[in-house]
Amino acid sequence: MKKIISILLILLVCNTYAFGIDFDSSIDTDIRKEFGVDENNLPPLPEASADENYEIQNNSSNKTPTVKTNVKYNPVGKNYTVSNGTRLEIVSLSMISDTLPKGTKVSFKAKNGFTTTDGTIVPAGTIVKGTVTDSHRPQITGNGGLVELKINEIYFNGIKSDINTKVSLANSKKVFRSDIKGKRLYKKNFSKIMTPGKKFFAGTRSCASAMSIIPVVNIIAFVPLVGGAVFYTLNLVAAPFITFFTKGGSVRIPAGTDFEIKFHGDSVIKG
Repeated sequence: MKKIISILLILLVCNTYAFGIDFDSSIDTDIRKEFGVDENNLPPLPEASADENYEIQNNSSNKTPTVKTNVKYNPVGKNYTVSNGTRLEIVSLSMISDTLPKGTKVSFKAKNGFTTTDGTIVPAGTIVKGTVTDSHRPQITGNGGLVELKINEIYFNGIKSDINTKVSLANSKKVFRSDIKGKRLYKKNFSKIMTPGKKFFAGTRSCASAMSIIPVVNIIAFVPLVGGAVFYTLNLVAAPFITFFTKGGSVRIPAGTDFEIKFHGDSVIKG
C-alpha cells in the first residue's frame, strides 16, 4: 500500500506545471528564415574598445567611473592651488609706459594654459590684472624711466582671486624685482657730448699734417694741433658735468607684448 501511495505522489509531482519544461523554437525559426541566418554561422559580436573595456571593468567591480585623464572639469565653487614657482606667460592688453601714475590698473591675458596641483587646467585667455606700484619718467644722470608692476589678480571662471607673483620677463628681457627700467644712457650721452671735441681735434691734426710738408709753413704746423688738443681737453673736462644733466631712455611697451610672471608661494584660486 505504501509503495502504491509513493508511486502516485511521484506521478502527481512530475505532472505539475511547475516542473514542466516546454521549448518553443518557432520564434527562433521565424527570425532565422526572415534574416537568412544559419544558427551555425552567426556574425561575431563587436569588440569593445580599450575605454569601453575600462568602463566595463569599473562597472563590474561596482566602482564609480573615473574621468578620463585628458579631460578636466572646472566646477564653480571649488578652490584650486597653484604651486610655488609656477611660471605663466601672459600678454599685455594695453600700453605700459613710465607715464602711467602709481595705482593704475593694467590687464593681461594668459598666453597658454597651465595646471593647478590637482591637474585642473586653467585655460589660455584667462584674464590677469596688475597694478602700477611705482613709476617715474627718465631722470638726469642718464637714468631711464621706471615702471614697477604688481600682478596680483586672476579671474578664473570669471571669479577674482588674489595671487602673489613677480614679473620675471618683459618682451623677452629679464626683469628684476618686477621693475621695468628704461635704458641708462650716461655712457652713450657722454660719448655724444665728446663728439665735437673728437671731430675738432681730428680736423686740426689733418691740418697740421698738411702744413708739415710745406716748407716754411711747417714751422707753425704745431699751432692748429695745439689748438685742437686744448679744445679736446676742455671738452673732456666739461663732458662729465654736462652729461650729468642728460636723461635716460623711456619705457614704452606696446599692447600685445609677451610677459612672464612667476608665482611666489602657493596661491589659492577660486573656481
